[in-house]
Amino acid sequence: MTVVLDTSAAIEVAIGGASAEEIRTTLESSDVVLVPATFISEVTNVLWKYRKFSGFTDEKCLTAIEFCIGMVDVTISSREIWRESFFEGTKNSHSTYDMFYLVTARRNMATLVTKDKKLREIAAAEGIAVL
Repeated sequence: MTVVLDTSAAIEVAIGGASAEEIRTTLESSDVVLVPATFISEVTNVLWKYRKFSGFTDEKCLTAIEFCIGMVDVTISSREIWRESFFEGTKNSHSTYDMFYLVTARRNMATLVTKDKKLREIAAAEGIAVL
């Protein structure tokens, strides 16, 4: 199975959230884990927010960022999918950041792993498998 891992799901695993074990099991049983190139900057930004607002230490944040990056097998260049992501964002009135994950999943016939409710709804409506 091929999966696309979004930032929300990666962070869930990295910080040991409620569904971390289910996501981890899915990733471990997958053949390949894909992400768009925006993934690293998004993960870094989320953990910066945890540092600023939740009191995470620098060490904890850096460890979590490295952990998230380590879950990835293949990174898809934004150059390959930006146009399609733009139009999906327009069509769905939703962040193009999220549409990079949707487009990556659709192009690779992959299951999208996300905690984002709106992204889950859009992906399901487009016939993309979601976990």
